Amino acid sequence: MSDSLVTNSAESTELRVRLITASVLLPIAILVSFAGGELFFALILPVMAIGMLEFYVMEKDTQTQGSSLTGIPTGIAVVSAFYLQRHDIWQLALALCVVGTFVLEFARHPKQVGRALAQVGTTLCGVLYVAFPAAFMVSIRNQPEDGLIWVFVVFAITWGADTFGYVIGRLFGRKKLAPIISPNKTVEGAIGAILGAWSAALLLLIFTDSLQPILIPMVAIGPLLAVGGDLFESAMKRFFRVKDSYVAGFNVFPGHGGVLDRIDALVWVTSWVFLYLYGVGIL
Repeated sequence: MSDSLVTNSAESTELRVRLITASVLLPIAILVSFAGGELFFALILPVMAIGMLEFYVMEKDTQTQGSSLTGIPTGIAVVSAFYLQRHDIWQLALALCVVGTFVLEFARHPKQVGRALAQVGTTLCGVLYVAFPAAFMVSIRNQPEDGLIWVFVVFAITWGADTFGYVIGRLFGRKKLAPIISPNKTVEGAIGAILGAWSAALLLLIFTDSLQPILIPMVAIGPLLAVGGDLFESAMKRFFRVKDSYVAGFNVFPGHGGVLDRIDALVWVTSWVFLYLYGVGIL
């Protein structure tokens, strides 16, 4: 059997697994989003925790590896604080994370103050990269008016970029977008992702009678961040020399890599939508 036939067979199997996984998970995500409240919070929290674990495990065997022992509890506190609308809780949690991580890592490596400080920094990076976007998503959904619409705007931008980017890239992709960072991504796929995400978000806003001129910049920039977030996570994996982000025993998205591989665009889009809506006074 030729190499090309083996490659095509492997790609076909991978695509089939991805489609089966998506057909199960997407309805769950949509239904839980409709439900909101405690059920939405209960879905976000474990996904966030696994994503943070992947982030810290990705850095293993480096001197600057973040601490999952302090980072994940801090992430849980941050998401819980936004759910409870208690901002003093996440501020206290961050302070305790800094102190706790420094004490823990300095105890492990005495006389290496610089290393302990670096590990404090990477631990906080995990909180900022994964926990805060999860907290923003919870906060968006908890809005008494239009919270569900804004959640679906985030999904429309993220899933629109992912779906159209994948399809257009496979059908028409020729020119490499960032061959060193992510060899499989193409310029054509990126253009398809941006146009697809724009279309999906605008159609959703029009359909729900929520389109306002003030939202146009949010929709315009969101897909760019989706594409950028995908590349950013690819760059992280290449930097730490890992193929996928998932941790053995926690592969909750068969055929899709780890949690970080699935939320690489979502964390950026969620943060952007939350901060934009907050900045213009809608949230």
